[in-house]
Amino acid sequence: MRFRDAVFFLSGLAALVDETIWARLLSRVLGSDASGTALVLAVFMAGMGAGAAAFAGLARRTRSPLILYAVLEGTVALWAAASPWLLEGIEPVHGLGARALVSALVLLPPTLAMGATFPLMARMTIATPGETGERTGGFYGANTLGACAGALLGPFLLMPWLGLTGALLAAAAISATAGGLAQRIRLPQAAPVEAPEASPAAGPRPSTAGWLWLAPFLLGGSALALEVVLTRTLIAVTGASVFAFSLVLAVFLAGIGLGSRQAARALARPGRAEALLRDCALLVPLLTLGGVLALRWQLGERDLFGSLANRMPGPETGALVLWASHALFAGLILFPAGVAFGAALPAAAAAVAARRTARSTEDSLGRVYAANTAGATLGALLAGFVLLPLVGPRWGLALALLPCPLAARIAGPGESRRAVLAVGGAFLLGIWALAPGPRAGDLLELRCGSFATAAVIEADEGGGRSVRKLLVNGKVVASTAPVDLRLQRLLGLVPGVLHGEVREALVIGLGTGMTAGALLALPGLERLEVVEISGAVRDASRRFEPWNGAMLEDPRTALAIADGRHTLATSDRRWDLITSDPIHPWTRGSSDLYALEHFRRIAEHLEPGGVASQWLPLYQLSTDDVRTVVATWLAVFPESSAWLTAYDLALVGWRDAEPGGAMAARDFPAAVAESLALAGVHSPAELWALRVADGDDLAAFAAGARPMHDDRPVLEFRAPRSYLAGYCLEVLEWAGRADYVESLPASSRARARELRGLVHRFIERVPQGWSLAARTYGEELLALPPLGR
Repeated sequence: MRFRDAVFFLSGLAALVDETIWARLLSRVLGSDASGTALVLAVFMAGMGAGAAAFAGLARRTRSPLILYAVLEGTVALWAAASPWLLEGIEPVHGLGARALVSALVLLPPTLAMGATFPLMARMTIATPGETGERTGGFYGANTLGACAGALLGPFLLMPWLGLTGALLAAAAISATAGGLAQRIRLPQAAPVEAPEASPAAGPRPSTAGWLWLAPFLLGGSALALEVVLTRTLIAVTGASVFAFSLVLAVFLAGIGLGSRQAARALARPGRAEALLRDCALLVPLLTLGGVLALRWQLGERDLFGSLANRMPGPETGALVLWASHALFAGLILFPAGVAFGAALPAAAAAVAARRTARSTEDSLGRVYAANTAGATLGALLAGFVLLPLVGPRWGLALALLPCPLAARIAGPGESRRAVLAVGGAFLLGIWALAPGPRAGDLLELRCGSFATAAVIEADEGGGRSVRKLLVNGKVVASTAPVDLRLQRLLGLVPGVLHGEVREALVIGLGTGMTAGALLALPGLERLEVVEISGAVRDASRRFEPWNGAMLEDPRTALAIADGRHTLATSDRRWDLITSDPIHPWTRGSSDLYALEHFRRIAEHLEPGGVASQWLPLYQLSTDDVRTVVATWLAVFPESSAWLTAYDLALVGWRDAEPGGAMAARDFPAAVAESLALAGVHSPAELWALRVADGDDLAAFAAGARPMHDDRPVLEFRAPRSYLAGYCLEVLEWAGRADYVESLPASSRARARELRGLVHRFIERVPQGWSLAARTYGEELLALPPLGR
């Protein structure tokens, strides 16, 4: 790698870190639902493409390209450094117009500068039009490999260590360094040659000259559509952690970067551009479908798109093996196609330059890059909002490949025999790779939406017992198993019973609908608002109507498909009770629902005397993770208590002082009694026996832990690693301590001791197998006879 390539590498690295964090920060202003995410992507890529096209002329005319490059990198650096404070001053907005305006104000200035560096890099490296393909492959490949490094460096190092603001400052320093180091680049000896005007004597141009711009457009659309569809497929295999997403993106970018660098060698020979562009376009379907087959064989699946559950190495394997498996899966299915896409762009640039359809090399490259970026934007949006929801990932993949043979035809006629073989081979591979396998007997529902994929399966637990499970992006998030059913009901009913007069309630996240459905049993409830980010989950939840009481059909229920956190931030309403369906911070972005700023908004939206509850998972979290959640909750709700659901906890916090124990001493209303009985709780005394800590106990437990702020979402980066440690038994042992029993009402102490005995037996069984221990524990909880019988 030459010195100038190192400069372009640093520029790409910083740009990817910036993009990742800007998307995260903007999600808190615009919402992290599918439409908000798509808007950020569209504005970001539109800015890049527009910058490349609009600044091509300036790149050609400037007498000081190195200084101009430094100015552009400095602009990006200054904007990255200032953006956290800029976004702090912008209140969350609602409505398409306001969201688009904020996106444009925040993203267009830096992305225009980023895009402008593309034709400027051409000016800094290309001496004559004949070098266009070779030099473009070099600098574009180096820049993309830098982006690959940024995709890994951001979530694996910068954001966990420095926080979001610190990571942006680090990226700003890298951009500024790239601009400074660029001053040492030696410019080409000969200035770029202006293309002469065509004359009649020169003969007619090829008939496809006007259409050649369409080839990079089509390939850009295919590339991003494939990335969206295959990432959704891969996440069902690897899990939706921030590291899994980063590794998938890094592998794809690595393929593009290396493909571009390899194309530079082939394009050093004149006359190879159109043939290489055509071959790359023909190879993409073959390589992609071959990758699908390879991943099927690796996973032992007859139908890749019919497999629904995460299939990750066990906790005993360690982080390196886990991440290596993610990279391997992505490498099989995305890397080969990435290489072909990477080689196609410099080939397209060289082909366009050879036809001399632009005033200069810079203009040619600006147009090629703009066309490629416009296609990529359209492809990503179509894949997310049309292909996946309407036809699913299987046929979405097939449709995403269709632009490739058309791009090959536009690139030039070529050898018809080779084209026929390539298209025919892709067709045969497609039949083999995409043909649906036998429908799994346990699959009841499969919904693919713009935001997530949801599935419902019926799992045989043995002994004639079956459990219905909800999977979101391949991860089991809820089920009808006794312990899960108990958790979901108690998360709503414990605070509801303690409050006693809930008229309006808000639930963030629908899931199976059991948490929200349990609240409908509260007497006096007039309105239940549920905010769910995925329409696919809404559709899948109907399979749980026998357990959630058909809550979506209840006239008191109002369901909105939106980002729950953003809904709170843009609403001036207040509720008597606010809770969340169990949402694990293990998945990317979910830790925002455990941040101090979110808990503060919950408190602000509670009526006087209002109550809130929060699931405190112990599974796949470390003791430090749990302490972080408790410390964050107590910073907003010092009047809190913790309640044992089964092997997890529910935190209950009050806007004002917590009422005394008499609140739980009232008899249950009939509907509440029926719902709680299904969770194994038959009386107020039994409910009170679930209490394991008050505010002082929780404060002592979390002593020394820092609350988690938006700027440092540590759970997002620690929780996937905590998965490797298995279950957090230390916290469960603390929750099951015997000394707290004496602080409970006398009528509850006997049941409290029984529950703690079951907890300790569960802990003893876990080393022999988690599933069996959990199932046995749940059966024992439901088998406890009502007190007094």
